[in-house]
Amino acid sequence: MEKYTKPSLPYTKQVDLLKSRGLVIVDQSAAERFLKQVSYYRFSAYCLPFEVTRHQFKPKVTFEQIAKLYEFDRRLRFLIDEALEVIEITVRAIMAHEMAQKYGPFFHEDPSNFYGKFDHKSWVQKVHEEANRSRETFIAHYKSKYEGFPQLPIWIAVEIMSFGSISQLIDSLKREDQIILAKQFGLHTSVLMSWLHTFAYVRNICAHHARFWDRRLAIAMVAPKDGRWADVNTSRIGAALLAINQFLHKLPIDAGIISAWRSEVDELFNRKIEVDDFWGSMGLSKELQKHPLWISD
Repeated sequence: MEKYTKPSLPYTKQVDLLKSRGLVIVDQSAAERFLKQVSYYRFSAYCLPFEVTRHQFKPKVTFEQIAKLYEFDRRLRFLIDEALEVIEITVRAIMAHEMAQKYGPFFHEDPSNFYGKFDHKSWVQKVHEEANRSRETFIAHYKSKYEGFPQLPIWIAVEIMSFGSISQLIDSLKREDQIILAKQFGLHTSVLMSWLHTFAYVRNICAHHARFWDRRLAIAMVAPKDGRWADVNTSRIGAALLAINQFLHKLPIDAGIISAWRSEVDELFNRKIEVDDFWGSMGLSKELQKHPLWISD
């Protein structure tokens, strides 16, 4: 291991460094403003597709090209997060209703309602910790009126759970209960569990504002037995985008919400982004708007 010795450079010197590496910068002050807003380190990650070797740009690459990719990524991350909010709220509402109908309001407090290998004790402890930390008015009201706190009815508990905790809960249900939920969304249980895991992972990426457009998923998604998935790389972010589109159409939500979201995504992908293998980097072999999983529900 070596000691880190790189100095902090003023914005002018940062731009000069990019120029010395072959990046075309026409407007020096605009580039400095952009780096001030984003940071040189964050910007450098978006330079990678435009480089021949590390820190050596391809001929005629401009600062504006990289900035456009950055803005595309920022907007895509925002739209994905917007859709996942709708999915998360709907999934947890349906799960809470179905399980409470079968087992009662506190079904999640009983380890016998989950498969044996699930570390229920640790999971429910985290939920109780979230309840104790919460400053939500509805939590304070429940605590002041009912006994048993921090135990909460499932339809209240889900309001303070993370998407990851909800995904873990569903993944740990008995097989018969997973089937009940999977039927609600018209998916095989293995696909539902995989997609919810991916959605939680992607939501976390969005929350941390990480680079998104060419992301490799931590775990490849399980694809339905549907020929339309044949050319999709299920370990790339494009697969998650297609799955989100498909999942939205399985939810009991107004069609206008889906239509408006898809229109915004289409508008974003109509922007010209000059990056080699743009579609392949997202795991898609063709343009999104022409893909059968995008144009069909």
